[in-house]
Amino acid sequence: MRTSLYIVGSLVLLFMATNCNFDSMYEKSVDVPNEEWSKNQAIKFEIPVTDTVNGFKIFINVRNSNEYPYSNLFLFLTTYSPKGVSIKDTIEIPLADDKGKWLGSGFGGVWSTDAVLRNNMVIRFPSSGIYKVEVLQAMRDDVLRGIKDIGIKVERSK
Repeated sequence: MRTSLYIVGSLVLLFMATNCNFDSMYEKSVDVPNEEWSKNQAIKFEIPVTDTVNGFKIFINVRNSNEYPYSNLFLFLTTYSPKGVSIKDTIEIPLADDKGKWLGSGFGGVWSTDAVLRNNMVIRFPSSGIYKVEVLQAMRDDVLRGIKDIGIKVERSK
């Protein structure tokens, strides 16, 4: 009886550890159709914010295939607050080292890289409501190949 209770308890803890992220407030990825991202095609996110007290970290997740031709990715991010104030950022995400080895985790030719925005700075939202984020690729290609999807994760700072 005690052994089966231990096994059930262990399974519950394992399930909670692998399936629940209590610090994550928002997480979403958007597929890039056919891995072809036009420079005029904005990827859009709507982040509902109710917590204006705690600090958060914001991550951009990039999933690329081996077909991606560069070692980095430049993005234009425009964030709109619920009050209509906008902030524009240009960010660079390194995807491969100097020798061409992909930096992210992955297998089967698909790689996932997380980048923390604003140099790992803790961000506090000034007001509650829906924050809209638009992401554009800022590379020189009119159509950028090899990007599978772009995601945003907002998690409570520890």
